[in-house]
Amino acid sequence: MKQRDPTKRIPKSLGTDTKLFGSYTLTDLSVALLPGVVVVLVMQVVLPPGLTVGGYRVQGLTLPVAGLAIAFGGLFVYLTPVYASSLDWLATFLDFHASSTEHAHEEAKEYTQVEQVHPERGAIERTDGVFVGMVQVSPPTMALATDAEWETKATAFRDFLNTTIEFPIQIYSTTQTFPADEYLDRYRSRFDDEDVQSNPQLEALIEHYVEWYEAELDERQMTIRDHYVIVPVAPQEVQFEGESLTQKFAELPYLGLFVQAWFAPRRAEQQEAMVDTLRRTLTTGPDRTSRNRRL
Repeated sequence: MKQRDPTKRIPKSLGTDTKLFGSYTLTDLSVALLPGVVVVLVMQVVLPPGLTVGGYRVQGLTLPVAGLAIAFGGLFVYLTPVYASSLDWLATFLDFHASSTEHAHEEAKEYTQVEQVHPERGAIERTDGVFVGMVQVSPPTMALATDAEWETKATAFRDFLNTTIEFPIQIYSTTQTFPADEYLDRYRSRFDDEDVQSNPQLEALIEHYVEWYEAELDERQMTIRDHYVIVPVAPQEVQFEGESLTQKFAELPYLGLFVQAWFAPRRAEQQEAMVDTLRRTLTTGPDRTSRNRRL
């Protein structure tokens, strides 16, 4: 199976195309003109010359329709994200709409690298046999912190990673849109309360606050950021007792394969040990030696 390494991404181009005007290149011009060219070819070559629609000859509408198509192509180029060229974005767009939205499990594993999800164990099994778990973390509020407080927190976190964490981790952060409507509905519901209806000043104050908050959110684009710590546990880490003679033989080239095949525990026992190690790692953060326990 083809393995994908997200740390080794090679750009298809380095932005060396000749600029025609501003940041737009000859490739962007070609993409913008492509819909118009397609329209011209279809209406002049594919469709019959005498074809009429609503009393008008189709060929007579070639230039107006081609102009609209070129305008659409120009809009597509304008909306292309900054991290991709218009041609790459067009290829991605067409591939997305042409490809299937559903995949069988075996086919999907090529993209997700997920062998099985174990919800009862709180773990995900990858196709290489590694079990992965994660825990959500909530960082302290630092909006009003001073530079010295920031430095203290950063130093403490650095020391924690350098001295306490002795196993590989990944820190994953994601964002989601702030639920403004859910938040403001609590204020909108106050309009039905008797104390608000009997107090025009309070009603106007709530209405003004709702309008101000909606405008503030649109301007600031407020989001919620969630942070997760991801921890993997490989089968090799629980097969033998750490620093034992068997473990040392298992690490030898070629000979180690025979040692692992002969002395390794059964798959079910190995998975239970991996889940147990993963659970203890996520909850207590043990050192590396405690992960290499004998089954």
